[in-house]
Amino acid sequence: MQVIHLRGRGLRRAISAWFALLATVAGLTLLVQLLLSAVGSGSVDSGWFAVAVVCGVVAFLLRRSEWVLELLAISGDSAHRARFRFVWGLLLFGVVLVAGLKLGSADQHAYKKLVFGEGGLVEWSQVLLLVTAVRAAWLLAGDLNRRLLESWPSVLSRGFALLLGLLLMEELAWGQVIFGWRTPEALREINAQNETTLHNIGWFQDRLDLGYFLVTLLLLAVVVLAPWLANRFRPHASQGLAEVLRCITPATYVWPLFLAVAVLAFFVATRAASGVILNRDQEWGELLLYGSIALMLLRARVLLGPIDTTA
Repeated sequence: MQVIHLRGRGLRRAISAWFALLATVAGLTLLVQLLLSAVGSGSVDSGWFAVAVVCGVVAFLLRRSEWVLELLAISGDSAHRARFRFVWGLLLFGVVLVAGLKLGSADQHAYKKLVFGEGGLVEWSQVLLLVTAVRAAWLLAGDLNRRLLESWPSVLSRGFALLLGLLLMEELAWGQVIFGWRTPEALREINAQNETTLHNIGWFQDRLDLGYFLVTLLLLAVVVLAPWLANRFRPHASQGLAEVLRCITPATYVWPLFLAVAVLAFFVATRAASGVILNRDQEWGELLLYGSIALMLLRARVLLGPIDTTA
């Protein structure tokens, strides 16, 4: 018996639609540039053509890929193994990508400017993943409210959504990244990055790397121990709560993602490989962390949704 989770199928459609939207925006941008260039008041960036083509192809493949459907919507041993392979493949791809960017850059300054520049791909990818995680956590609270008589699980989920929202606002410098206002003088004097953020202020900034490493260790421990703790608690829980625990418990295949985040945070905090791993490489770890959290929340949403059984 094969179980297909309908929300997983819908998630595949949503991801495909996002890539189609990106392809459309990139194509329109290129068209505007061509028109402006034709009248002599602008230049054409061929990168928009590449973005449009790549996003269009990805959207088309996602819409029809049975492999993606298996990853997102199907329960079973085969699908679990596919997800485990995907996680390790994603980590390998990340290592190769970062190594390629470092080797392809003339120096550290060029690498930082290419990858971590204001409005860069890493920064906005973090924002997109956090928005996804906030939305998933808030919707998950509604699922928990409908399934359980107890209210505390939904309260915890909404509290987690608010915490993620705080992280999101910090990543956006509380809107400064979008609207570009000048940092107030009083804040600029005590903020290490001259931004409207809390985590870069004096006392926090001095302990940021070590504190972040300890948080990643805690999250790794939670992800590793949660399945064992849930298995011990489920027999003593009500039927509804036991089913919810099964759905929200982190999957056993996600621990490598959190391990990679913790290892990177260790090297940044201790400067143990400062010639290879830069302080700004922490951004890659944050990107992976936000993506891992979004993945767990989306998985819980999918499992708590309706299913379709086929032979």
